[in-house]
Amino acid sequence: MAQQALILYYSQFGNTAKLASHIHQLTGADILRVRVADGTFPDDMEATDDRYQEQRRTNRLPQLVTKLPRFSYYDDILVGGPVWDGQLSSPVMALLNQLKGYSGKVAPFSTGWSDTGKYQQDFITHAKTLDVLPGYHVLTHGKPTYSPASLMSWLRKI
Repeated sequence: MAQQALILYYSQFGNTAKLASHIHQLTGADILRVRVADGTFPDDMEATDDRYQEQRRTNRLPQLVTKLPRFSYYDDILVGGPVWDGQLSSPVMALLNQLKGYSGKVAPFSTGWSDTGKYQQDFITHAKTLDVLPGYHVLTHGKPTYSPASLMSWLRKI
């Protein structure tokens, strides 16, 4: 891992926050939870999906309320988020828009109920000109589950 790394993540139900915390403990990287305004998403997953589909369809992404640091300080930025319908959550899409012009490496990590679907490709598409590394995914329900060894293996590669 590079000398200076930053972990940025969005977590609605806490699963991505747990993974971000594991990454932070293993790397000592700076960490920052990305938030959206209260009321942006309902507490219900199905209602959240409806709102998400509308945001993707209209390209009206949620506003991030987190004060973001100066990205140029970091060699690597690890960007985490939940997998929604096999793709990026809209807050992560909004975060990638904020990363425009960043010249370091960006590594995605994600959590979800199923496999990643098109998450990596969707990440690359929304990252546009960012230098994106292969991602890491944790199933929150089912097998295989989180493994410290697999996480360490991924971290060694970035």
